[in-house]
Amino acid sequence: MIMGFLLDLTPWHWLTAAVFLLVIEMVVGSYYLLWVSFAAFLVAIIQWMFGISWGSQMVLFSAISVMSVIAWYLYDLKRDKTSTRPNLNKRGHQYIGRTFQLSHPIINGVGKINVDDSTWKVRGDDAPLDTTVKVVDIDGTILIVKILGDK
Repeated sequence: MIMGFLLDLTPWHWLTAAVFLLVIEMVVGSYYLLWVSFAAFLVAIIQWMFGISWGSQMVLFSAISVMSVIAWYLYDLKRDKTSTRPNLNKRGHQYIGRTFQLSHPIINGVGKINVDDSTWKVRGDDAPLDTTVKVVDIDGTILIVKILGDK
């Protein structure tokens, strides 16, 4: 029974396997099954174009799977994972180095600034309303500011 199935592998079997592996990859998210799915897709294309035997399909699938997973692993080791959007999900960090006008004076070390469409609490030396401040650091959700000048 299984031997008869293996002898009759068509490109549709390989495409089904590729889609199935891709769906599993989307659930797992490891990237390794992506490359095995890619191998199944390539075997489907080669089977469709050249009509190779089932033994050749298995060898080709195994070889492409192993080579593509190893290639991904080596690429993943080399790439710099820290340089891609380091402030993603750290909204306040993107404001460090920018200057703003105080929307509320800094009294007893605490004030507020308007940033785009939101208001941020700031901490720094006491300063009157409309003073220009520069964000130098962040502490949780409070921006640490330095006074640049009065308006």
